[in-house]
Amino acid sequence: MATAAPRGRRSRALTHVKDNDYGPLRSVSLMPAVRSKIAQVERTLHQAVRFLEEMREDMERAVMDGLDTPPRIRSVHERTGHATPEYRTLNIPIPDGAGGASPTLLSSAIARYARTKPPQCLLLGMDIVMAAEDGPRPVLIAEARDRAGTRLFWMQPYWIDADSINWGEPDEGGWRDPGEEELILDAAFSRAR
Repeated sequence: MATAAPRGRRSRALTHVKDNDYGPLRSVSLMPAVRSKIAQVERTLHQAVRFLEEMREDMERAVMDGLDTPPRIRSVHERTGHATPEYRTLNIPIPDGAGGASPTLLSSAIARYARTKPPQCLLLGMDIVMAAEDGPRPVLIAEARDRAGTRLFWMQPYWIDADSINWGEPDEGGWRDPGEEELILDAAFSRAR
């Protein structure tokens, strides 16, 4: 004769309650499964938000010290059997006189780097000067791209007053899907697309 589990109790092997940055507590399955597309997008967005916060803080420190902030890339590698991914963050050196060069050069350099050890996700942040109706304006641009096909883009104007940065509102409300626009990071995942 089989015995039934007591009413109102779930097996602890199936679910547990988890708090996350995007809302209230929710039940999450512990059963091994392939990560869903939505979960992968959330994970990439979470990593992109953290990366962007770090980039802003570094830019603010650099302005106070009178320095420029070079473009920065972070590669995320998920390792089998490890609870947390491995992060590698690199500053991309820009030679003197190379400012304003084609983004294709940066894109191909990042793609070559990604081929050495293919990442799960790449994040890019850079400070550029864009032409605008009222003259050139500095803008922080960030991109996020992962192996599953998630593509995110961020553009936020800012201005420097004395020794601090004042951040404008991000264009189009913040992180967005770039649609058919080509990202600098797309070349690193050209086979996945």
